[in-house]
Amino acid sequence: MNPTGKIVLGIDLGTTYCCIAYVNPYGKPEVIENSSNERTTPSVVWFDGNRVVVGSEAKAMAVVQPTEVASFVKRYMGDETFFVQCKLGRLRPEEISSYVLKKLVKDASEHLGQEIKDVVITCPAYFFIKEREATRKAGELAGLNVVEILNEPTAAAMAYGFQNSGAGEKNILVYDLGGGTFDVTMIKVQKDKIEVVCTGGDHRLGGKDWDDAIVMLLVQKFRDATGNYDDLLSQPEATQDLQLLAEATKKQLSQVAEASAKFTYAGETHRLTVTRAEFEAVTENLLEQTIGFTKSMLEDAQAKGIHRFDELLLVGGSTKMPQVMRRLKAEFNAEPKIYDPDEAVAKGAAIVGNNYIIRSALEEKVRQKTGDDDFSLDVETSGNEFALEAAKRELQDEGITPEAISGAMKIITNVASKSFGTLFVDPDDPTKQATRLFNLLYRNQKIPAVVESPCYTVVDNQPVVKFEVIENLEGEPTTPEQKRRGYDPSVGLCLWEGDLDLPNKNMPAGAELKVVFNMDKEGLLEATCMDCSSGKSLHTVIRTGAVLSREEEQDIKKRQAMLEVE
Repeated sequence: MNPTGKIVLGIDLGTTYCCIAYVNPYGKPEVIENSSNERTTPSVVWFDGNRVVVGSEAKAMAVVQPTEVASFVKRYMGDETFFVQCKLGRLRPEEISSYVLKKLVKDASEHLGQEIKDVVITCPAYFFIKEREATRKAGELAGLNVVEILNEPTAAAMAYGFQNSGAGEKNILVYDLGGGTFDVTMIKVQKDKIEVVCTGGDHRLGGKDWDDAIVMLLVQKFRDATGNYDDLLSQPEATQDLQLLAEATKKQLSQVAEASAKFTYAGETHRLTVTRAEFEAVTENLLEQTIGFTKSMLEDAQAKGIHRFDELLLVGGSTKMPQVMRRLKAEFNAEPKIYDPDEAVAKGAAIVGNNYIIRSALEEKVRQKTGDDDFSLDVETSGNEFALEAAKRELQDEGITPEAISGAMKIITNVASKSFGTLFVDPDDPTKQATRLFNLLYRNQKIPAVVESPCYTVVDNQPVVKFEVIENLEGEPTTPEQKRRGYDPSVGLCLWEGDLDLPNKNMPAGAELKVVFNMDKEGLLEATCMDCSSGKSLHTVIRTGAVLSREEEQDIKKRQAMLEVE
């Protein structure tokens, strides 16, 4: 329940399937079926003239018109080199995802009888800055107000915590194996806080890789049975047919020990049989990759004082494969718990969205009572305790339960998924010409965070300072020597660079400058380099401007105006 009648939808924007939910009038998260009465919607788009068809119909058309169907684009969000080529032109993943989001919200609005624009969209915990901003951009292109980009494991923990509100404090290991991404996250659930301790994974490892392994197995079985060595994977129709067969076979093998697939090629139908043992053998290496990520994450958790977990929560449709639970149980001597794998993330996002509404109502009431226009529950509330308690009582009078208010007050803390830094002069270089990469923000550091570091001019009368914001692909230093010397710049990915002109041309070497990194709770990074003597600074916000230019965005909006999303 909420005091305004407003609804914020929670959207699990998945690689293979999506799910959308809201908090119903009774205060419970509820999945909204699409117009085909399905609880999940395939993340597949078919471009049919001026129609954009999303979901099961689009997935079925992948075999008939493979060049006009787009799928699995979540893996390429924020990738400036990736396009889908179709009759409409070269389409970015952000645009394709916007059509999926439009379809989901359109169906939800019709189901609920009111137009809804406010959404919380989830993404893998291991998404980096560009991927997160690309996800937000997809929502904006769909005409939505994106309230928050929320980590999928955190959303799952929110849903689990809602369902088990009396369970007490727990350390929960969330193993999230989706259709195209894998995350493993340690989350500390407390009465008034959900704290992400650390996370790991790979946003290009997921159920599709298991499907691809079955495709190769089916191709080999077809060749063995027929002696036909045609390159099936070079033919779009055959490839799409094999992909659909692979997914269906995988689902069958989660229930039975042997599955049959009918594959039609060159006018002839062939029955190909795959056993669970064969499937598990060809995908064992994929499962072991997830185990490796999990062990690494547990080591990070131990370094932060978390030496055990109370529950092992399985999220994501791919965790339904029997080998996943069996392997985790054997490795970690724990009984994994499958919790609503297809819907938990969307429900958790809906809970966060509803909490946003209640928090906003509380903040507005406190502002009206105190005249403090800057009051926010995200910062220190001391001095406004009486007004806040009065606001809570008013919400209860309006029908909001104390439990709902308490849940909305719960703090969610996150961690950085990568390390970020900049270049400083190599301390061991007598010429002062070589540079090294030094971290300012570290992977798994709690966010939001503001970190600053002093730096100094290198030579007398230095006219300019080159400032780079760099994503460190190797993470944290592992030895005191590495911490002292930093990293070779080649291990970093430059996200932004600029020159800060120094107005005082007579500054001696060693004049003080300051670098500040500010990362918000969603992982959006702001960076500043400042000349302390003059106050002049160079500032940037790391966004996806390099991915979608203004011209591209205008072209997308013109194209969208001529298309009907169904």
